[in-house]
Amino acid sequence: MKTSRVIFFGLALSVFAVSLVWGQKSQKPRLPAHAIKMTAKINLSENYRMYDSAIVILEEGVSSYPDDAEMHFLLGKVYSLKNNYQGMGEQFAIADSLKSKKDKWVNELDSLKTVKWQMVFNQGAKAFNEKNLDTALVRFTACTIIDCSNYKGFLYAGYANTLKGQYDQAISFLETGLKMNPDNVDLLKGYGDARFFSGKPNEALESYNKVLEKNPKDAEVLINVISIYSNAKDYDKAFALSQKLIEADSTYKDGYFNMGTISLQKIIQINVTLDSLQDTSGAYPKDEKSTQRVKELTNKKKVLLTTAQASFEKVASLDTSDVEAQIYLAQVYQEEGNHDQALKILEPLAVKDSTNCSVLNQLAVIYAKEGIGDKAKVTWQKAQDCLNQQKK
Repeated sequence: MKTSRVIFFGLALSVFAVSLVWGQKSQKPRLPAHAIKMTAKINLSENYRMYDSAIVILEEGVSSYPDDAEMHFLLGKVYSLKNNYQGMGEQFAIADSLKSKKDKWVNELDSLKTVKWQMVFNQGAKAFNEKNLDTALVRFTACTIIDCSNYKGFLYAGYANTLKGQYDQAISFLETGLKMNPDNVDLLKGYGDARFFSGKPNEALESYNKVLEKNPKDAEVLINVISIYSNAKDYDKAFALSQKLIEADSTYKDGYFNMGTISLQKIIQINVTLDSLQDTSGAYPKDEKSTQRVKELTNKKKVLLTTAQASFEKVASLDTSDVEAQIYLAQVYQEEGNHDQALKILEPLAVKDSTNCSVLNQLAVIYAKEGIGDKAKVTWQKAQDCLNQQKK
């Protein structure tokens, strides 16, 4: 048994040795780096343009000579000729990291990067303007690889990702851009937008405030900041910023619309406070302190109603097709007890669109308050049918 084991082990060694020799014989001899580069250059020349062959040669070359800067440059160059911009960018980045001042091809590399980056960026911009976000994103992402030192690629890749609802990717691109250019207003706005739409208002606000420090009249940023403060129920700040928005552009209807809706929100708060002051019979206490408090709140409510009315009337004058502003204006008239003015708005709207539940609901309430029972009953039923239909 011992002998057979020795013989078997010996045979195994022999087979292993043969396989080593065979494996060595099957391996290709490694070509010198200069020979690989020369062959690739011939394939890349105007006379041949054998780009696929050059790719095969150079991909094997960079595998054998990973520290050869020119080898990476040549592979990036042929990738660019084949419109493989990601591969081009990756190889140029490696070539950049390995190059020396003596390398003669450095100027060509820089020139190629500039030309190709601009070409791909323009393609992305065209697709972006045509709302072809998928193509735009591919091109802008390629720009970040072709030249990772140009912040615009990261900015527009961030924009495209935000519009596609891919907020984490957008934030990643924009953060990279901000590391290069931390005070750039466009990057700060883009970053704020990505944070805002991803449901992170505090982070968005930090970025937006930096923009407003540089440009206090930036309407797009002001609108979003107003929304942040409104959602946080900080109506005083939201109202003050709405005033700034109007000061920046007196024809900007959304500024007036915001002032109107914020005024209505503050009115709701006042109504809640007034209700809390009532006793169980619904009457206000007669003591001096309570009477003064009710008077102050009532006067404040009147001022807010006046502001809301003026704001929504301004919106309606700037855009007669803004139905939402008209509905809010009718709500203000209703709150003021001016039912005739409210009906002048709501009744035509109900005829024009019988599926607007909010209009029907408001109409039913006003008809009831005016004692028009039949109309109130019919309109109320229409409002309920409308709401039930929306639920389906």
